[in-house]
Amino acid sequence: MLRAGRPGDIIDAMPTSTDLTPLTNERAVHLRRDLTLVEERLQDIAILMRVCYGEDSQAVIRADETAAALERLKWELERAKLPKRAAASG
Repeated sequence: MLRAGRPGDIIDAMPTSTDLTPLTNERAVHLRRDLTLVEERLQDIAILMRVCYGEDSQAVIRADETAAALERLKWELERAKLPKRAAASG
């Protein structure tokens, strides 16, 4: 059974509050890079869905919903960082 905490490890279960580890700077950089790549790919997919299925298709609607969910995830990650910044500056 692999445990979280080392790069490349597979997390085999959802963590409990006692299992949580802070996001390291290295992991945060990697996460931002991955989210940017996902966002770019989603934009490409949305364009393809519009061209292939039309603006009002369910495929386009789902692609837009997925992009919106990714944006909400990015906002939440930014918001989660704010208390640390406020504590560091205070």
